[in-house]
Amino acid sequence: MTRTIDFGLHRIDHPWTRRDTCELPEGFRYEIEDGNLLVSASPALKHLCVAYRLMRILDDAAEEAGLDLISVGPVDVAVPGFFEGYRSPDLATIPGKLAEGNYELLTGDDVLIATEITSKDAITRDMITKRQVYASIGIPFYWVVRLDEAEPRLIVFKLVEGEYRQIHSVRAGEPATISEPFTVVIDPGALVRRRRG
Repeated sequence: MTRTIDFGLHRIDHPWTRRDTCELPEGFRYEIEDGNLLVSASPALKHLCVAYRLMRILDDAAEEAGLDLISVGPVDVAVPGFFEGYRSPDLATIPGKLAEGNYELLTGDDVLIATEITSKDAITRDMITKRQVYASIGIPFYWVVRLDEAEPRLIVFKLVEGEYRQIHSVRAGEPATISEPFTVVIDPGALVRRRRG
């Protein structure tokens, strides 16, 4: 289906809103930053496989810890400001009860861990911009899976006094135990490794 979008309607006096994005064609990922529309193509298969495997690892670890948490994504998280916006982390670890109702937008208070799976074209966005945005809305932990390097790497940040501080850098083939906010044993290499079958 082809659809023409009149981008001329959105100016400084008419910034993009979430409602506007609900009327846009499916098959893309939309986010709003300072009233500006950000459009991304659907993720690549490798990205989706990594997200799915990490989602399972986080869900299993939360269940083992006896916590009612689920990891889902992408989901929209409100970013308050002069121009209301939202961001869509690849995964968000949230209380399980939030899956029971209809939500318009999650808030930073709803998200325990925001995770981005980055590739070569998104390094600056994920390592700098989104890191600042997620810190500004109070998300306690930020994980970045780096797929832009020769081997995948997981970087874990913790919110300390309003800024993220790196607390782990886990390389493929070097499994590590991450103890906060709950215990997770992870080898980033397992996120991309093909199963024998």
